Amino acid sequence: MTAASSMSKSTAAGSNGKPETALPCLTPRHLADLRQSGLTDQQIARCGFHSLQAPASVQAALRWKRYNGELGDCLCIPFVTAEGKPSGYGRLKPDRPRKGKEDGKPNKYESPKGCSNRAYFPAGTLAALNDPSAPLVIVEGEKKACKADQEGFPCIGLVGVYGWQRKRSKDKDGKGQGERELIDDLKAVAWKGRIVYVVFDSDLAANSNVRQAEWRLAETLQGHGASVKIVRLPQGENGPDGKPIKVGLDDYLVANGPDAFRELLTVAVEPAPPEKGLTPNEAPDDPHRLARLFIGESCHHAGGLTLHSWREEWNRWNGSAYRIVPEKELRAELTASAKAELDRVNLIAQKLAEADKPPPEVRKVTGRMITDVAHALASLTMLPSRTETPAWLDGDGPFPAPECLACRNGLIHLPSLVAGKNHFTAPTPRFFSPSCLDFDFNPAAPKPSAWLNFLAELWPDDPTSISALQEWVGYLLTPDTSQQKILILVGPKRSGKGTIARVIRGLIGDENVTCPTLSGLATNFGLQPLLGKTVAMIQDARLSGRTDIAAVTERLLSISGEDAQTVDRKFLSSVTAKLSVRFTVLTNELPRLSDSSGALPGRMILLRLTRSWYGKEDTSLTGRLLAELPGVLLWAIAGWQRLRDRGYFLQPDSSRGMIDELADLASPIGQFVNERCRIGPSYQVERTVLFDAWKGWCQEQGREHPGAAATFGRDLRAAVPALGSAQPRADGARIRVYEGIDLK
Repeated sequence: MTAASSMSKSTAAGSNGKPETALPCLTPRHLADLRQSGLTDQQIARCGFHSLQAPASVQAALRWKRYNGELGDCLCIPFVTAEGKPSGYGRLKPDRPRKGKEDGKPNKYESPKGCSNRAYFPAGTLAALNDPSAPLVIVEGEKKACKADQEGFPCIGLVGVYGWQRKRSKDKDGKGQGERELIDDLKAVAWKGRIVYVVFDSDLAANSNVRQAEWRLAETLQGHGASVKIVRLPQGENGPDGKPIKVGLDDYLVANGPDAFRELLTVAVEPAPPEKGLTPNEAPDDPHRLARLFIGESCHHAGGLTLHSWREEWNRWNGSAYRIVPEKELRAELTASAKAELDRVNLIAQKLAEADKPPPEVRKVTGRMITDVAHALASLTMLPSRTETPAWLDGDGPFPAPECLACRNGLIHLPSLVAGKNHFTAPTPRFFSPSCLDFDFNPAAPKPSAWLNFLAELWPDDPTSISALQEWVGYLLTPDTSQQKILILVGPKRSGKGTIARVIRGLIGDENVTCPTLSGLATNFGLQPLLGKTVAMIQDARLSGRTDIAAVTERLLSISGEDAQTVDRKFLSSVTAKLSVRFTVLTNELPRLSDSSGALPGRMILLRLTRSWYGKEDTSLTGRLLAELPGVLLWAIAGWQRLRDRGYFLQPDSSRGMIDELADLASPIGQFVNERCRIGPSYQVERTVLFDAWKGWCQEQGREHPGAAATFGRDLRAAVPALGSAQPRADGARIRVYEGIDLK
């Protein structure tokens, strides 16, 4: 077989669906090695990788005096200068690596003899070297640099963790001395003002030499004016020896993709000198050790931790949003993890045990142990109770958290979306929020024809009601409560209220919607179901005679008014927080909520439905409407934009009369004032005269209990805030009067 015939001539479709570049200069083994690092054939060809098979070619590349072909075929990695010109320098990766003289480990790479270290510049990185506004990534290894470059991250590869510095003189003890200097290739790079990310392999934590090299590199680059950040790659799974498998940047990009690496860049840390001295020697059953092991196994993502203890509850990221994990479920997972680890430790101990002694027993997993591990886990994952959702963890995110809409496929920044700017970022556990839509965002979703036709049937001659509903549904997409409004849908049975509610629930997501009752709001734990929800769907506004109506009214006013609430929770401590829930009330009749001040009716957006489909229900309608949710979302976003631009809701004209009725039901005193009184600073009336008029009005209205004079005065002041009082003299005696009001 000739050398050419043993080379790869693949032209099959690559991972991007395009025909691969013919690579006749690489053996199949070398080509497979490069592809395993995630390199496309185009990138391989662009960077000039090729195979050396002839012994004379290998000898010339390494500048060895003698060579007998013992390395076998070698993958050659050519280096270029910062100007992109051939440097005449290249490193080889042999198929049969020789062993090192000192440690006996294989030398995976060979460098030309007698040559100083060079920096590796991938083809796509060259343009960024003289542009300090372009961030640079620095890794150890050429293939890692090529993979990063391919994914759009300008990157420099080092031939070793100390491959960045010039050779230093040594003292009598063999230690390097003198100032550390960059090699000439790196001196040619514009560093001043540039952001640099140092990304060494994941085994750095267990290698003090690598940690020291990382710190010295960062220190030297800072001396050249660079802003250096350190990126920590997560460790791989445990290998056969029980230790985590080393992960390099190429491995990470292949497994997780460039978006995940961008998330890692956002949480890069400042460089710090490695710690010196002793480290704690933890026992195998140390709770913090077992907790860290559990985090590494089950709670780690490129973007950060996926489990947090918050307000005495466990919250786990499911890939889109955080959901509460029951305590018993988490304890079961901790038990399984601890058992597996203690079994593994015991097997190692048995191998090391003396043959003439009984084998050591496995440490038992007890309830007390799991409680301690859970406490340790909480200490490692704790979020402050003051954290309010949604929030970015570990620093700011790309967009303000309250303006983001979480969908199954990513986060959408609504202001940027409607402005035509970059508006999308991948899902990340750094976005701490329990809210997420249950479907993907599709900016090209078709128009929701069935939904629009349904609304046109509900309000055939009332487009303002349709617009108000559109703005309300858009308002529910984010946790914004600044409008301080409550929606009421009033209509006969089978008038479409329930269908609208099911579409809203399908759009916002079952996990984000709660369905309390009005009477339940007045109970001890009535607010607990509202925690972490964005929509409260009240599907029956009727109240029994035993309900504390004043308490219900107070709760509706304070929650919709963005007041902080102290929420009692069963079996947990109470929390004080501002609830992000918006109330949507469905009712056949106007609710009777007592509010003498008239504030509650002013919070209402009322939509009136007049037609009933009782006996003519379309049972397949809901399914057809839910199939259009991606289009309904775009419809709702248009409503959100219109509301944001205007700044407030508009009450439909068709419902204004019912708003007045609602105000009269909430405040009979207010109705009396509107019908029988005049308001103004020049008016006054005797208290007894006004109270007698009130009692007469109540008799006309069929109200059996007008109340006492003191109660009347209290409610009157709530209805007429400018009301005053005085005691002028009349016929030589003082009389008590109300100022600012008089009878018509």
